[in-house]
Amino acid sequence: MVMQATRRRPPLVRKETWMKVKDPAMIRRWRKQEHLSQAQLGYLVRRSQTTIYLLETGGMRTLSEDLALAIAARLRVPWEDLFEAQEHEVMPEVTNDAHSTRRTIRPHHNRRMSA
Repeated sequence: MVMQATRRRPPLVRKETWMKVKDPAMIRRWRKQEHLSQAQLGYLVRRSQTTIYLLETGGMRTLSEDLALAIAARLRVPWEDLFEAQEHEVMPEVTNDAHSTRRTIRPHHNRRMSA
């Protein structure tokens, strides 16, 4: 008798945490206090100089949790001083095309993360 493994469905709702920049100019002030250029900070957090520029000028208002924590660590400042955590529910979107899957991100609620 051959037993077939049953496939489990992935959860319909998954939560992701993104960070919102509180004050873009504060990132710039802390970077300059550490005597780092945008390119140097970008290198240290494995991103481009353009990414750091966009964060500092308000062109990029949200970023991944990993990047926010890396920037805060390199600038030697608690992440809570620079960013605000936002949790989002990510749900697959149902489409008529069987091969197409898109994600819809809905804000769930704001929460503070423990350090």
